[in-house]
Amino acid sequence: MTAVFLKILNMSITAGWIVLAVMLLRLLLKKMPKQFTCMLWGLVGLRLVFPFSPESMFSLIPSAETIPETVQPGEFPEIHSGVTAIDRVVNPAAKLSFSRLSAGTSGKNTLDIMMQGALLIWIAGISLMLCYLAFSYFRLRRKMGTAVLLKENIWQSDFVDSPFILGMIRPRIYIPFHLKEETLSHVLAHEKAHLARKDHLVKAFAFLLLSVYWFHPLIWAAYLLLCRDIELACDERVIRHLGEEERKSYLLSLIGYDGEQSRKKIPALACPLAFGELDLKERIIRAKTWKKPAFALIAAALILCIVAAICLLTDPKEELLTAPEPFCHPYQVEEISYASPQYSFSLTPETAPTYVLTSDYQLLESADTPLDRRDAEGYWISCGGAEKIKLKEKNFGDNMETGSQNDLSLSTLLKENRNAWVVNRPQQEGQIIYYILQQKNGDVYLCYGYNADDASAEAEPLSKTPEETRSDIRWIFKLSSIKEETLSAKTLFSYRTKYVGDNSAVGNIIYNLTFPQDMAYQQFALQTDAEPYEVTITFALTGEDREQYAGDALNRQKEKALLEKNACIMFSLIENADIINFKLVDKTDETLRPLTLVYTRQWAYAKTDCDLWAQCETEEQLEAILIKLREILAP
Repeated sequence: MTAVFLKILNMSITAGWIVLAVMLLRLLLKKMPKQFTCMLWGLVGLRLVFPFSPESMFSLIPSAETIPETVQPGEFPEIHSGVTAIDRVVNPAAKLSFSRLSAGTSGKNTLDIMMQGALLIWIAGISLMLCYLAFSYFRLRRKMGTAVLLKENIWQSDFVDSPFILGMIRPRIYIPFHLKEETLSHVLAHEKAHLARKDHLVKAFAFLLLSVYWFHPLIWAAYLLLCRDIELACDERVIRHLGEEERKSYLLSLIGYDGEQSRKKIPALACPLAFGELDLKERIIRAKTWKKPAFALIAAALILCIVAAICLLTDPKEELLTAPEPFCHPYQVEEISYASPQYSFSLTPETAPTYVLTSDYQLLESADTPLDRRDAEGYWISCGGAEKIKLKEKNFGDNMETGSQNDLSLSTLLKENRNAWVVNRPQQEGQIIYYILQQKNGDVYLCYGYNADDASAEAEPLSKTPEETRSDIRWIFKLSSIKEETLSAKTLFSYRTKYVGDNSAVGNIIYNLTFPQDMAYQQFALQTDAEPYEVTITFALTGEDREQYAGDALNRQKEKALLEKNACIMFSLIENADIINFKLVDKTDETLRPLTLVYTRQWAYAKTDCDLWAQCETEEQLEAILIKLREILAP
């Protein structure tokens, strides 16, 4: 049921955007026939009914899934509304509240309790709405028990102040006694127009949707405006068949039945299944100023409805922000599937490089391996960009079969290959060449070798295509994906800033970091008056836990490593941050002297042997640094 509730929440948020759009159109296009406005409200209903929508590049919906429907255990809830300004305001506040609520407990338990509580409240709200529906219907039905049949399905009663329709399968029209003949004809014309338009069914269905989405204020507004627009559309349906004199008479019928008393209104929610008259003043003004719409206006209104349906009933196309498999992953060498016998130096899975296939089709190779990396600057070197090719036997040269291991053969590689890429490197003598292979069973191989055609090229540019290039393969590594980094390099990089004083950026960086579960986040402070510039993040935890962070307690090594990693990430993303402080206060007595863990940029340089800010100039570089930090800061 929790998954259903989260789906309902997302559908309500999406429908809320459509309600706002229809409200705006309704305001801007007052002269548009109301039947088309009702059609626009129908778009809201469709969004509230169907859980899935097609994607379209024309969609005006900011986000199809504002609230993640799958949340990892202990993960802080956050929204993705599609509007950055909203996310930046709501998410930090949500994290702070969640952190305080989950202090002393696991985040998963707190989230489960919150979701179960919200689910129970939602179900209780639906039950109350449906009970009200049943109670109001049967109360009005009993009140109309003394009504007298006039003709057909028209009934008269002393308890009727304003005509209305009651019932769905066999709807009845209820009217007061003693209406003048002319007034009666106009009243019945209006009520029969409701029946012809099936408005009694529309209102009942709309109230059922309102019962499900009772928690959303915009859905209530949509329901009330729909009822008003239905009345206006019904008036237009009647008026268009009347002459000028009859129209005046119809107006008088709206003003009062016998000219002595104003017509009373039935509240919108008096009985959801009773279709009564609403908002008399607006109906009179609309009927008085009504003119037969020109064909151009009707055509424009119809086109508007079609365009609105395309833009509002479709979800935004999910941007292809990352490349398809096997890219967007870090890899380690699982096994050496082939080693050329003509080379004495070899590698093992433990000494082989680590690789990253980035989202922009780049191959990164770790520099801290036995391989000679004279061009290495920092942890990673770029091996070049990957270009998709059709794999051929000649790409592997002539010597591969003699060095095969683990039953790997050239024919097997070619037969079972699904996709292949060659990594383009700058032209140089004896250049290294890489092939990335994705097999049909999902295995990923990296072929490492040398361009065999370079020896005869005499330093002239090669004219051969990648498919025609012949290589001397030295190693073939079978790769296995390293467990995905939980931090989002894309999100973190979007807040990269030069200044500690950028409160919004620094706050969002902190919000997107993961901290030990026994530490409840309280606040952060920025020292920007003079160098060294500092960021101080305050956490509350029990006195016993706090003391364990002061020493070298073995059961806190993992947590301290996580704090060190977060400090390095902040140095990577905030250029002039000189010191990162983690201030730990006793949550039972904040007057006690806090414990402050201090990390400097010089410490980070010594720990990582590189300038973190300079090494994170692109999203892909940050992605690689996150992976490297996990390796070197492992407890």
